[in-house]
Amino acid sequence: MDITLADFWSRYYQPEILPTLKVSTQKLYLSLFQVHLLPALGTRKLAEIQRLEVQRFVTLKQSAGYSPQTLAHFRNFLSALYSTALSWGMVSENPASGINLPVMERRREVRVLSAEEIQALLHTLPEPSRTIVLLGVATGLRIGEMLALRVMDVDLAGGLLFVRRAIYRGVMGSPKTKRGERRVPLASFVVRALESFLASRRVDSDLFFSSRAGTPLHDRNLFRRQVEPVLAKLGIRHFGWHSLRHTFRTIAGNRGVPVEVVQSVLGHTSMDTTMLYMHRDKEAERQAAEKVAEVLCPNVPKTEGLLRKGKTLIQ
Repeated sequence: MDITLADFWSRYYQPEILPTLKVSTQKLYLSLFQVHLLPALGTRKLAEIQRLEVQRFVTLKQSAGYSPQTLAHFRNFLSALYSTALSWGMVSENPASGINLPVMERRREVRVLSAEEIQALLHTLPEPSRTIVLLGVATGLRIGEMLALRVMDVDLAGGLLFVRRAIYRGVMGSPKTKRGERRVPLASFVVRALESFLASRRVDSDLFFSSRAGTPLHDRNLFRRQVEPVLAKLGIRHFGWHSLRHTFRTIAGNRGVPVEVVQSVLGHTSMDTTMLYMHRDKEAERQAAEKVAEVLCPNVPKTEGLLRKGKTLIQ
């Protein structure tokens, strides 16, 4: 079929396929096509684009400084386009398959909350942000997953929480990944906190967290109105909702929870993604060093004891 990539997008994919995708995916695909694919490949014939051409496009974007995750978005989006064209008999192969991508890595340090910061927030935040922060740190749920919870999704008697949907920019939809729909265990102190929250709320809504009118909360508005003033009051460095998820991963990892268990709780499709959520815990590193020292030099005083007394090993 003699049609360009731009024509396939505007005449077929955008009107027929795009509306069936999640809102977040729709916005991502629109941006990727208009800003990147249209200028680079839009005039090329759909059936004539080769794998080498797609690889060069991805490599060029990598040279321009785009992250491995964004490069994966380019590849996956093109693959989705061609999978549709292939199923409709418009092309004979998918040139986006088999494209090499760089190893995914964390390009900037993500904010992880300390135990002291968490305690200060839990003592100061108003509801529902207080319970949301507690639940986020204790379970690693995404903010969109927490705001989409219904009362029926939380089994307090069984100590379980069921993630069945997510909210993105006010629109209710399915969880972010295929493994996003999951069962999450709740610690006993979290169960007690959720029981207390339900008993004290004055909203008639099937949503666990909702506005006074019973409608879904907007994550950005909630953070700006309730969390940011408390951060300024307490002198706590700024963070985002997603930091709660990273904090959960870091605490779990530094306390020896197997990565496959954390992956399941977080709902990650890839274990590589779960590993990117792991951050250094200096205190855990010190404890690890001390445990090794106890084996190698059992009679030498612990460093932490010397530090508390203001002593040094070398005089």
